[in-house]
Amino acid sequence: PRYVLSQLQYRIGLCLTHDPDRKCALATDPEKPVSCKEMATHAFSLAVQYDGENESAKHMLATITADATMKRASNEYVKNLFDDYAQNFEHSLVQELGYNGYERLRRGFDRAFGGQESVPSFSLVVDAGCGTGLVGEQFRNVSSYLIGVDLSEAILDEAEKLRPNLYDERIADDVTEVFRRKKPISLIVAADSYIYFGDLDPLFDAMEEGLDKDAYIAFTLENVGVVDEETLNDTKPDWRWQLTPSGRFAHRKEYVVSVGQAHSLSLVHYESLDGFRHEHGKQVRGHLFVMQKKNSEDDNGEL
Repeated sequence: PRYVLSQLQYRIGLCLTHDPDRKCALATDPEKPVSCKEMATHAFSLAVQYDGENESAKHMLATITADATMKRASNEYVKNLFDDYAQNFEHSLVQELGYNGYERLRRGFDRAFGGQESVPSFSLVVDAGCGTGLVGEQFRNVSSYLIGVDLSEAILDEAEKLRPNLYDERIADDVTEVFRRKKPISLIVAADSYIYFGDLDPLFDAMEEGLDKDAYIAFTLENVGVVDEETLNDTKPDWRWQLTPSGRFAHRKEYVVSVGQAHSLSLVHYESLDGFRHEHGKQVRGHLFVMQKKNSEDDNGEL
């Protein structure tokens, strides 16, 4: 069946791209090196030809070919990714990849208010892309009512298993739909989940609509590597986002701030978040943002 052939080619592509130092060759001429990237591109392309609805293959094909037209990962791609990853998600992320962004987001949020003792309580908090509840656990003590939202039902089930009753409500849906449905929201937290959006405008539009006046958002994003950032700044100084080889999006700080301003969200605290996880033995660079919904005339800059 074409579906099976599509899945096979997709997984061949994943194997070829898993290790950036991998050396590849064809069976017909094993002594002659061949670009693993080219072979993976061919595999992902075949996967899409066999099954035009294989969203995972489409996403990886766009990633490996640096498709500048991709503005966000499809919901189906993200759902499938985390459905497959759910049971091993937290161990892999924290133990194997050294992820600490969830703890650093809370510490940065506290600093935005001048210290943990000055952080107020929030009546309705949405943990956007909540995963297994790592972030929700950090913000539970300032949340009167905490909602965990994720596209993957499997990972929401894992959250309940690992952290029973952490969330007052769990919702499997697109966060942009939930923001509008649950308004007015007093705080949105999102650690390592907005990295599946390139174009942030639709996301910020939904947050602007869903947030109460004077409400806050606290979130992390990835940045490109130092060398890539220097190259982009030289060749395309107004760059906004970049689809990285990981299949996730990296963003430029100035772009994020400008999108926020366009949606009545003023920056009140920023920190670089370098080394918040590892990828192939190298530190991943990132950003931490805390913003507040304000009218333009109320905007007095950072706290």
